Amino acid sequence: MKITKILAAVASAAMAASALAATAAAADYNAYIGFQTTTYSFRNDWDEGNYGKATGYHDGFIVWGAEATDPDTFPGYEDNFDYDIAGYVLPADYTDVAITGDGTYTVKAEGIDWGLKGETDFNLIFVSTDIPIDAGAVCTSATVLVDGEAVKTYENPICDETKAYFNIGLVNIWNTDIGSWGLAFPADSLAVEFTIEGLGGAAAEDAVADAPAADAPATGDVAGATDSSKGSPDTGIEDVAVIGGLAVLAGAAIAFTRKRK
Repeated sequence: MKITKILAAVASAAMAASALAATAAAADYNAYIGFQTTTYSFRNDWDEGNYGKATGYHDGFIVWGAEATDPDTFPGYEDNFDYDIAGYVLPADYTDVAITGDGTYTVKAEGIDWGLKGETDFNLIFVSTDIPIDAGAVCTSATVLVDGEAVKTYENPICDETKAYFNIGLVNIWNTDIGSWGLAFPADSLAVEFTIEGLGGAAAEDAVADAPAADAPATGDVAGATDSSKGSPDTGIEDVAVIGGLAVLAGAAIAFTRKRK
């Protein structure tokens, strides 16, 4: 093997290792799908005190509200009634995702008895993450998919800046800047595909793909505040009041609040 190829191989391996290291450094974050139906069945933010990840309820479909406070209401799920919350904790299959850097990700909820209480619409659809609100993350696009079909795409969706962690608000009946849903309701699955920028790095598959081939010769080049006084019932879900979208200028630590007219 010629010396140039040996050097190219070494350089390539170093670049791939560097890319993987950068990916690993950014892979400390996670994203979760969240929602609430109009009859108050839900999955809350991962860090919410009553039903979040630390409580043991976050991986279930919580059926709550006046129609579900008796274990005899839904006999088929009697064994899933939880007296501590006066509601049901039903099976659910959630696809959460690790955020490995800038890129496009998908979170999903399925395996759920969506119409158990005759639900046909949502009060809330959102993506909660454990990315600190001041980390510079921006969502540039998000698409809601119902039963595998894209139903609505949002450009630059609003981030809830009242929270400690980055949260993408897509449906919120208590926030007029975000608005209601009124579109397809799932029989099988609800998913959100979203694109994150501002964290740097790249998704793992992108980082490795960008490294040059091992035997290639080295070339040397290579929106305003909204009224949140109307609250949701006591499900542990705080009002998703949005102050505006936080955007971060590329290559600078200068943040500004996006105003909506």
